Amino acid sequence: MEQGRAPNSDESLDRAAAQQEIERLRTEIRRHDQLYYLSAAPEITDVQYDALVRRLQALEARFPELASADSPTASVGADTDARFPNAPHSRPMLSLANSYDLADVEAFDARLRKDLGARLEREPLLYTVEPKMDGVALAVRYEQGRLTMGLTRGDGRRGDVITANAATVSGVPEVLPEGWAAAFPTGEVTGFEVRGEAYLTLSRFQALNREREAAGEEPLANPRNTTAGTLKTLDTAEVARRGLSVFFYQMFPLQVANGADPEPQHEFASHRSEMAAIAGLGLPVNPFLREAAAIDELQGHLADLESLRDSLDYQIDGAVIKVDSRDLQNLIGFTAKAPRWGLAYKFAAEEGVTRLRAITLQVGRTGVITPVAELEPVALAGSTVSRATLHNWDEMERKDIRVGDQVVVVKGGDIIPKILRVLADQRDGTESLVPRPQECPVCGEPTSRQADEVALRCLNPLCPAVLAGRLRHFASRNACDIEGLGGRYIDLFLELGLVRGPGDLFRLDWAAIAALPGWGEKSAERLRQGLAAARDRPWAAKIFALGITQVGVSTALTLARNYGNIEALVAAKAEEMEQLTDIGPIVAREIEDFLASAGGRQLVADLDAAGFFLAAEAVPPPPVVVQGDNWFAGKVFVLTGTLAERTRDEARREIESLGGKVTGSVSKKTDVLVAGAKAGSKLKKAEGLGVEVLTEAEFTAKLAACRTDDDD
Repeated sequence: MEQGRAPNSDESLDRAAAQQEIERLRTEIRRHDQLYYLSAAPEITDVQYDALVRRLQALEARFPELASADSPTASVGADTDARFPNAPHSRPMLSLANSYDLADVEAFDARLRKDLGARLEREPLLYTVEPKMDGVALAVRYEQGRLTMGLTRGDGRRGDVITANAATVSGVPEVLPEGWAAAFPTGEVTGFEVRGEAYLTLSRFQALNREREAAGEEPLANPRNTTAGTLKTLDTAEVARRGLSVFFYQMFPLQVANGADPEPQHEFASHRSEMAAIAGLGLPVNPFLREAAAIDELQGHLADLESLRDSLDYQIDGAVIKVDSRDLQNLIGFTAKAPRWGLAYKFAAEEGVTRLRAITLQVGRTGVITPVAELEPVALAGSTVSRATLHNWDEMERKDIRVGDQVVVVKGGDIIPKILRVLADQRDGTESLVPRPQECPVCGEPTSRQADEVALRCLNPLCPAVLAGRLRHFASRNACDIEGLGGRYIDLFLELGLVRGPGDLFRLDWAAIAALPGWGEKSAERLRQGLAAARDRPWAAKIFALGITQVGVSTALTLARNYGNIEALVAAKAEEMEQLTDIGPIVAREIEDFLASAGGRQLVADLDAAGFFLAAEAVPPPPVVVQGDNWFAGKVFVLTGTLAERTRDEARREIESLGGKVTGSVSKKTDVLVAGAKAGSKLKKAEGLGVEVLTEAEFTAKLAACRTDDDD
């Protein structure tokens, strides 16, 4: 999040300014989604993230014509990884709304009592309270008593298939005991799904770090990030060695004896009976499960759980509150991304007091210079903290942070340590301010700050820190996934002058590499094979590997679908790219500027000369299968509103599979607008331009008329 930037007042924004701010917020939120779900390297706290989302929600509510079904406010963050196949969830895997204040819990209770009204005379409102694990969502399916699939959350509708890894998690049996179906009300179930939160115990996390320290490896950052990375590890033996655990909290049938979809009578009547059934199968559930009939009782359980927090061998960051009755849950319903009958209450982040010993400077791959607080070590939320982020100089000046200060440190979201405040009354006059650097601390070149940014940057493309960051990104999992190229080896190569950019990796002298200290022929050969494999990476992964600011995995995939090779991508203009799904004007301009810059041109030329782009090809849409005239071929479509039968991504794939093209905005070039529920400004513009408008039902009928009948 942009620290120190004064937020605009919503009341003062006109429509044009609101649209620009909405675009900025959506871009920022999607970037943080990528950092959290894909990279397991969040930059901001949960509180800061939720503040961004709330501001976006407020603007979309004030300007409903600017709302969008693909906005982050209407979707769950995605952890999709291109290295794994994906599959649809049997039911949407939603998240809960967050709260940080007991007043929100009181308002939640009051709203439910008002909405349920007279119904509560027949059935009292009862809540359950259980820990909110700081782990990673995991869904596991069983058929005929055997494990058949493990899925990550993904985007809430589709998840990555990680069955082999899920089978290594403690508490996930591959075969269930005899009579398992009796856990369900009717006993007729032949398949079911159970969902939970995978996690790493603090004791196991500490043991892993002791092992890594003994081997001279960098320590793991924290249990949650380690869990996320472990579940996406291709080496199943390594996943098993890490020793993940799981607590389950939801279970539902997938099919019954006659092969039909389950009816309501196959479901559990309450969350408590659901949890009892999960435990009855021998699947792990958290031992803390309380019930409450009144708000004071509910708040008492929250206080009890928070008091237990420090004594647990796993991390929790709050409590999950649910309406117990399934009938009442169904009456209360859902929003687009969360059930209205549940709430995640976040505990205040744990605090500690320590001394700020020094402030060091880090330079990232984009040249951003970040101040980092070096602290006297302090125990905090299950680990020892000796460093904390300071974000930028605006933030430091706002909090008046000085070297030598006694400071209150908090683990934001129990992940990123940060300085909450300074204990100014404990100063003795020896404290000192750290001025904004006029030169890069690594290369000595002048620093720069753009008018619309708070970040201070080194603009030298040959700065060793920038080069190291770019190489680390190039070798990372979702980019080239180069085995054998860790951070310390990148630093060594740069120090010895063997590489200056990614293209140089493909021109290394392997005999010289094998002769380096700590290397050898086997290590050199492993790296050589990893680089050879990088040439065959998917085109979308190669685009992501370029390290273009604000181009994440999903944006890279969109670009790959629309530009079949590097020449086409370099020639693309911002005005053209912003018409694509998920790419707005800000991101489009970043892409064009990067590829047109001297550094961007040099990077592309070096990689092209190394043969990196030779195997690149467009990501093909599904094959066109039609009968008769193909009504879709050659037409330009725009999707708007909420679709009931499919997601907008699914609709886009259906159109592309029949030769159509989907763009993000209505223009004179648009042939057809597919309008779902709550269609807004795009529908009005389409009608004004005389564009053909289809309801979802009409769209479905057109698809059916074009596709080959499977029975033919």
